[in-house]
Amino acid sequence: MSIRLKLIVGCLGLTMVVFGLGLFARSSQQQIGTIATRIYDEALLSLSYLRSAQNSLVKLEADLRDRLDANAILKTAPRLQQDDPKQSAEIRLDDILGDLKVAADRAISPAGGQKVEEIRNRILHLRADRFVSTPAFLQTLKVIDNELDTAVEIFAGDGYRFRREVGDLIERADRQSQIALAGGVGGALIISVLLSTLIIPPVRRAVGIATAIASGKLDNEIRPSGGGETSQLLTALATMQTSIRELMAAQAASFGSQIALQNTRFDAALNNMSQGLCLIDAEGRLIIRNRRFEEMFCGGDDAPAAEAVLQDERYAALFDTGDPSGAIHALADGRRIAVSSEAVPGGGWVVTLEDFTERHRAEARLTHMTQHDLLTGLPNRRQFRERVAQALLRRRGGRNVAMLSINLDGFKAVNDLLGQPAGDALLQSVSARLLDLAGKGEFVARIGGDEFGIVKNLRLDERPDALAEGVLAALSQPFDLHGVPATVGASIGIALADELADGEAAVETLLKNADLALERAKSEGRSTYRFFEPEMDAQLQMRRKLELDLRGATDRGELELFYQPFVDVETQTITGFEALLRWTHPELGPVSPAEFIPVAEASGLIHAIGHWALLTACQEAATWPDDLVVSVNLSPVQFKNRALVHDVVGALTAAGLPAARLHLEVTESLFLQDGETVAAMLQAFREHGVGVSMDDFGTGYSSLGYLSRFPFDKIKIDQSFVRAVDQRDNHAIIRAVIGLGRAMDIAVIAEGVETAEQLAILRTAGCKEVQGYYFSRPRPSGEVAAAIRQFGTLHGRRTGGARSPHDRLAPAARLAAG
Repeated sequence: MSIRLKLIVGCLGLTMVVFGLGLFARSSQQQIGTIATRIYDEALLSLSYLRSAQNSLVKLEADLRDRLDANAILKTAPRLQQDDPKQSAEIRLDDILGDLKVAADRAISPAGGQKVEEIRNRILHLRADRFVSTPAFLQTLKVIDNELDTAVEIFAGDGYRFRREVGDLIERADRQSQIALAGGVGGALIISVLLSTLIIPPVRRAVGIATAIASGKLDNEIRPSGGGETSQLLTALATMQTSIRELMAAQAASFGSQIALQNTRFDAALNNMSQGLCLIDAEGRLIIRNRRFEEMFCGGDDAPAAEAVLQDERYAALFDTGDPSGAIHALADGRRIAVSSEAVPGGGWVVTLEDFTERHRAEARLTHMTQHDLLTGLPNRRQFRERVAQALLRRRGGRNVAMLSINLDGFKAVNDLLGQPAGDALLQSVSARLLDLAGKGEFVARIGGDEFGIVKNLRLDERPDALAEGVLAALSQPFDLHGVPATVGASIGIALADELADGEAAVETLLKNADLALERAKSEGRSTYRFFEPEMDAQLQMRRKLELDLRGATDRGELELFYQPFVDVETQTITGFEALLRWTHPELGPVSPAEFIPVAEASGLIHAIGHWALLTACQEAATWPDDLVVSVNLSPVQFKNRALVHDVVGALTAAGLPAARLHLEVTESLFLQDGETVAAMLQAFREHGVGVSMDDFGTGYSSLGYLSRFPFDKIKIDQSFVRAVDQRDNHAIIRAVIGLGRAMDIAVIAEGVETAEQLAILRTAGCKEVQGYYFSRPRPSGEVAAAIRQFGTLHGRRTGGARSPHDRLAPAARLAAG
């Protein structure tokens, strides 16, 4: 092999060593980038979808909680139309299921994916539940919300595990890079020695062949003589000597160029590292540094020169060889630097430095997401519970802790009328005002859809009244929602820790007590605050007992229908009866409908009870005279059952009762639901021949509007007007309603007639039909036949015995007494 060829081969070997180092560094960077991408795709995105599902769940819970307090909402926002909670819940649950599907698909660990699938299965089961807007349904939502918190913790832990994997990969890559670098430098030195070995020996071997230049001198005078082989050899040696001189000069220049090229390549590899690197000798002097090192420490206006970085007190800790490899340092400028150092033979050490700032911020963002509400930025329910627990632990010297549970009044109206963006803007504005009010020792959080919480450390003998009044005043001021003014209020429940012990049980008790006080504030007119009182818990327990006992009341025969007659004013004859539900509890005795009907509606039992009442009323009315009608009250909750029309028709068929003899009474609160669906169902009743009456007419704000939207067969003047009919305003209202009914061809009946004077005023006003205690109290079904006979005898029913108005009053009073 020629000298030139050997030189080329050596250079190629050195180039391959340097190129291999570059490929190795690039491969390590690609592995780190791949795992960083997975952190974003599988940790951050999956966690984001998981939180989106939880926010949707919280909003659904807020909507259903509002419906639990439907009667109070009607008084404050009667113009709203509520949608079908079953349908609305299905839509939102479908959105939640979609978010959870994405979160499960992107789950990092099998545990995270399995947990999300368990939650999805629970929601799929819940989605099929017919009894929406019930405490049990809401309790299930709360359980699912807690399970979502657990899933968030699992996903956040998976993200942290991936971060540790990246750190381990970087550490391995650093060590391997150092080994490869040392190997490359050693290879370069070996190649250089080989080059020298390959170039010089051939010259020496050539010189050794010629005895005339055995001393190795290249300035020998060679004189060829003769034409034989010796002459030729000498001539060749002379030529060789000259050629060797020229060749050695050329080789010296070429070798210097090759070394310069290798240095250039080494600098390129060093300066393209993503980490800063420096070599420090045994005396602590900076010997070698790369470009990334200078960018990290020498780029600012007040930055030191590269040689002075080690002496700058801002960075001195980074180069302390006593630190363990991989330690992370927090600099005064906010950066986080991961440092790895390795001693080198002969003294000194190599230090690699990585800017860990962005990764640290990403971890901080992950932690923040698990503890804060994404919309308002306030601490979430989980962190609020932790703060309550901390406040209980820190009580000293008789100091107390108060918790305020704050619920917005009218938030659903804003959300429905102005849209969800306006509702979100309202929640953000409310958060800002609460933060402005909060002082030292007060912690504000968003713990539900439109529910906020404040935990306050009270000074000795301090009460939270001033804070509650400040919240009410602040939230009663108008809000500007993207240029649209809106006004809401707030109801506040306050619970004091008092003698509660520390621990999770105390936190749960405090939260429950505040919720009970909140419910009391909402039931007493809203826009006020109430303190928790022990009897509130007793009332809750009683309500739960009523719900449990009510579930089997129909099967046990405890429910019964009573009937109160409708009376024609002119003929003084019974025209029909209103069926009224009664419950005789085996322990409590008679329970007022005002107590158990709301429990039935909230628990969903109203559907089964209402169906029983409808069927029973039709069966009993079928035994009456053919000209008498029966009127059955329907709850607005029953209209959420799409099979209601079928149930009504089925009850008529089963009893053999003509549809014209059945009237269904509804209140105008019914129209706060899906107006189109309600109107379609009412129209279906009329198409089947069933009459429809509006009960409690005049007590709402939009009665006239509802009359124009649906042609009722009858309207009932509320008894509150009849009781004070002698007052001028009430008398005028009654006359106006009677005139309205006459103009719209709608029958009018006045309920709550208790005296002859009230009856006389109503007759004078033109009222044709009345109902009330003056004629008869509600009677059990067994007394209906006797009442019909008695009333017919007293008033000449079917006998044609006409009487004067004065004569008709006394017998009616006797019937009521009887």
